[in-house]
Amino acid sequence: PAAGLRADSAELATSVEVLASRLEQALPQIALVERHKVGGFRSKRRAVQRIAVALGEEQFELRRTDRSVQCTRHTVVRGITLNRREMGMADWIDELIAAVARTAEVSERDRLALGELLR
Repeated sequence: PAAGLRADSAELATSVEVLASRLEQALPQIALVERHKVGGFRSKRRAVQRIAVALGEEQFELRRTDRSVQCTRHTVVRGITLNRREMGMADWIDELIAAVARTAEVSERDRLALGELLR
């Protein structure tokens, strides 16, 4: 399902921007996107540095580095991280979709919207 967002390193920045935009549209209450200014002093361009989605005890985080992304899934109980797993971007997206489908915090409308946006 995440085939449209799989990317080689040349397309990585665009893929992260598209993913962030789609998550903000589909899950505005629970998707946090951090952007930082890039370029010179007068630049207005902002690039995604981090995407975080918290779904109960499951937390998904994507951090962008200079040439790659680091995707992790955390299991957090009462503020303590019990499990942290790194994975590829495509697997991270697939697991995020599955977690959204399991979570009661997200309405049926939001689940359907996310599924459509990420396909």
